[in-house]
Amino acid sequence: MAADNRRAPYSGPTRKLIISIDVGTTFTATSFCLLQPGNVPKFEEILRWPKQATPDAKVPSVLYYDKHGTARAFGAETDDEDTIMEAEENGWTRVEWWKLLLRPAHLPIIKDLVLPPLPHNVTVDKIFADHLRYIKDQAYISSTYGSGGDIWDVLSQTMYVILTTPNGWEGSQQNRMRQAAINAGLVDQDGGRRVRFVTEAEAAVLYAADSGSVEDWLVEDGHLILCDCGGGTVDITGYKINAVKPALKLEESSASRCYLAGAVFVTQAAKAFFRGELQTTLHRLVYREQNGTTKSVCNALLIISTEMLKKKFAEGDTACYVQVEGHKTIPNLGITRGRLKLTGAEMESFFQAPLKQIQEGLEIAFENGGRLADASFSHSKMKVILVGGLASSPYVFSKLVAWGKEFGISVSRPDGPTTKAVANGALAWHLDSSVGARIAKYHYGISIKVPFKPDNPEHSGRPTFTDLAGVKCISGGWSSIVKKAGDIPQLSLLSVNVKQNEKIEISKEFSSTFLVDMEANRTDFKYRTTVYAYRRLAPPPFLQFPGKQTLVPGYDVVCTVEGDLTNCYAATPYKTMNGVRFKEVEASTFLGETEITARLRWEEDGEDVYGPATIAYD
Repeated sequence: MAADNRRAPYSGPTRKLIISIDVGTTFTATSFCLLQPGNVPKFEEILRWPKQATPDAKVPSVLYYDKHGTARAFGAETDDEDTIMEAEENGWTRVEWWKLLLRPAHLPIIKDLVLPPLPHNVTVDKIFADHLRYIKDQAYISSTYGSGGDIWDVLSQTMYVILTTPNGWEGSQQNRMRQAAINAGLVDQDGGRRVRFVTEAEAAVLYAADSGSVEDWLVEDGHLILCDCGGGTVDITGYKINAVKPALKLEESSASRCYLAGAVFVTQAAKAFFRGELQTTLHRLVYREQNGTTKSVCNALLIISTEMLKKKFAEGDTACYVQVEGHKTIPNLGITRGRLKLTGAEMESFFQAPLKQIQEGLEIAFENGGRLADASFSHSKMKVILVGGLASSPYVFSKLVAWGKEFGISVSRPDGPTTKAVANGALAWHLDSSVGARIAKYHYGISIKVPFKPDNPEHSGRPTFTDLAGVKCISGGWSSIVKKAGDIPQLSLLSVNVKQNEKIEISKEFSSTFLVDMEANRTDFKYRTTVYAYRRLAPPPFLQFPGKQTLVPGYDVVCTVEGDLTNCYAATPYKTMNGVRFKEVEASTFLGETEITARLRWEEDGEDVYGPATIAYD
């Protein structure tokens, strides 16, 4: 890719290397940028992969494992006939769609998700690390630049690694991905903070802006909806354009949403069709390959048909034909000259569930984005940008364009290969910091003690205790850090929480104060507090029902924050209550970037002082 002349020359004193990796459910793309003082940044893609027939920016997110749990083939190698034969002869297991095993449990699923089983001695974390190690070991940079070997040896020690995630992935998934990058040798343990995360939707909207395909839509105060229809997930986020020149500045206008509704669900529906209605008649038929082995026609259909059908089928097609190797005309089975006929209605049924979910997600994004804009907002003011592999399907694209016309909404798909959209957009995200504010997807908060009030029915039946200050309290109260964006169309419901749609501005601290009572003779100053998410409309005042140990439905544990309060304790004056000397110390957690971060805060001589804290995930 040519240097982007809209960016200023890199002003840093030394060369730096940034690599972005977009590990998708079905394909992976990798880009990098070598920053050189005085030069305009240039984004480049890895286009040469082992056993790849023609240069391509994408490579399958597929691996083969032997019986001992060792990865034996990766990426394009897994499509190579010689590798497939070797895998069959040695009993290797093909591993695909494994990224979805990382998904958070709360993500909505449009139907029962059936994932290929993993080898008994291989975990998804190992697969992720093996896949990233395969990417790291490609010698593209070394072979592209005259001194590429030296560049990699020197700059890889300090390079930033940008990993993309679906909108619905959270801190737990990021933590596992960071550890996979460390295990793969992309960074060492001390360099873990140089692994950063950006959502696929945010990266894709920046790629679309860079591509020039939506130039006319980039107007100040304009609104965009980015819909990334990927292999496993569909990510939808609304953006308001705050500025175009001298640099693009965006902020979220609707909370990012993630659906398990990507291209693999089209594949799954097609496979279910083949296994169901067709298996009875086709499973008994076999064809002989050149090497003498045989395969059932049904199994062959499962392997070769679904990807071709997604790329080929278009709205208005009355039929689609699947090549069945080794057979001529069999009229009673609907096979003509080795081609099986599927009706247009049968083909459309494969796309039905994902399309329905995409349209519903877009409608929610419009409702929320419109409420954030102004009372006179209309759908025509928003534009939809489609990216991702499923969006390249002629049928899906035409149906979404038709849906947009029905509501007066413009729908566009950027020109050029969309496979590199997210990887290149991730580099733009790291360099440009174009998105200045995001909308909270959920309520985030912590559990605190609250003074007991006998006349409050919510307090009834809960155990009480007396704290060091002599106050009768109950535990488990909810204290909000950030309030989620309202995603229910009815405005009347949003009045429950007047601070809905809270914007998380970059570098702005959103904190929740919690007091820790410490007796004067205390020697252990480590303190832990748990951060929770509430994923429904309005959080109840307590995290648990009276007398119960389980969380109220809707609450989930996000992470645990731990810090050493020694310095904080030393700076805090004593208090005395009922003859007991104690100190009350204050700490806070805050959100703002694409990851949850935390720090301790206390006051010394009227000034805020901060100390480090660590984040831990189960």
